[in-house]
Amino acid sequence: MKKFYRFRQEINNLKVENATLAKEKAAAEAAAKEAETHRAVEARIEVQARETILGDVNQRLEEAEMRARQVAEERDGLATSNAQLVDDRAWMREFGVANVANAILDAPENTTAVVNVIDRTREAGFKAGYNECLKYVNALSLKKFTDERCALRGIDTDATFTTVTEAYKNLILPALAQIVECLEADDYVDRLCAFF
Repeated sequence: MKKFYRFRQEINNLKVENATLAKEKAAAEAAAKEAETHRAVEARIEVQARETILGDVNQRLEEAEMRARQVAEERDGLATSNAQLVDDRAWMREFGVANVANAILDAPENTTAVVNVIDRTREAGFKAGYNECLKYVNALSLKKFTDERCALRGIDTDATFTTVTEAYKNLILPALAQIVECLEADDYVDRLCAFF
């Protein structure tokens, strides 16, 4: 009976030990499950953090690409504008300045005013020369000559010369106003080309 009691005791001890082991196993499994859950949560948090970082990087990359496209478009626009300015400057140098000068010089108002100034200058010079000649001839001659045979006798040639000169200084040329209007526009070369 002692054997039986001892076996019984060993069985009970084994049962207690088995129960303890079962508890330890359950605790270990719970700890492992908790650790697995904790690792999964940490992994999820790390994945979310990396996704956030990746999203920020992608957004910054898109913004940088957009800025690069804008810079490229602006550069292309500036290159086009610069090429147009170079072409416009070349046209102005080769044709524009000469055309502007010719338009001013050939304006009917200008040519008429210049003819008037030349004619009055010639008359004033002729009369002054005639009077100067009379002065020398009268100094050498006993007979006194007058300007009664002069075609400009009684005409104040200096006053008419001054009048036409002032008129020329104040001359308004419609062509010049049109040229100035063209030059004040952004597309001045196109307008000047159409004008000429």
